[in-house]
Amino acid sequence: MLSKFWSDLTSADISKLGKNKILILPFSSVEQHGEHLPSGTDKLILDGILNTFVKKYPKLNKYLILPNISIGSASEHNSFEGTLSSNSTNYIDYIISIVGELCIRRYKKFIFLNSHGGQISHLDIAAKEIKSRYKAVDIVKAHYFLFKGFEKIIPKKELLYGYHGGEFETSIMLHLYPELIKLNKIKRNKLSTDFKSKKIISYERTIKRAWNTKDLSKTGIIGNPTKSSADKGKRILDLTSITLKKIIDEMK
Repeated sequence: MLSKFWSDLTSADISKLGKNKILILPFSSVEQHGEHLPSGTDKLILDGILNTFVKKYPKLNKYLILPNISIGSASEHNSFEGTLSSNSTNYIDYIISIVGELCIRRYKKFIFLNSHGGQISHLDIAAKEIKSRYKAVDIVKAHYFLFKGFEKIIPKKELLYGYHGGEFETSIMLHLYPELIKLNKIKRNKLSTDFKSKKIISYERTIKRAWNTKDLSKTGIIGNPTKSSADKGKRILDLTSITLKKIIDEMK
């Protein structure tokens, strides 16, 4: 059985597969994740999601996984060492260029599988532009951290506010790569008081102020990783795989 990963295949292998495969294009990031998680956390998690998915559904052959685009747009973390980031304009143009070339070669079905919250808007803009140029293309934008059902595993408040190095990401990393976590550095982060403010302008409500991570956190962590566990991480990945399969099944 052929690998589901584009990079593992020869040119001849890919040619024989035809143009009707759903191409999963992974978007991640390399950015600081505080003192306890590696800077490659978003990339490592997305790699783990895809490896878990392939193993969970070995007979599913409707898709092919493209290489992980791991340097994204993460300028909000530039105040902390370890972050690698493209500026927004170049990043969007890069996405349009890559996918545009695939559209020219008559691939029509794409899943943008994203693991970095800071580039949701970039993927929206790129997808809209690609769709305007190549009318027949079908692009599904899937930000795994927004999938439904995680509130059964992680408290709702932590899901809402603990989106960077908190219980959610740390649990996944404990399951996938426990050797990369500095357990003695895990500690509760004190969030900016803006999260509790009743003012009209805030960092997170309807009327939003532009922010950098240091505006919200002195440590680079947004959330509480102290209640993380490998078991929670495994459950998150299982649920993510189930949702990803549903997405693939719904695409014609």
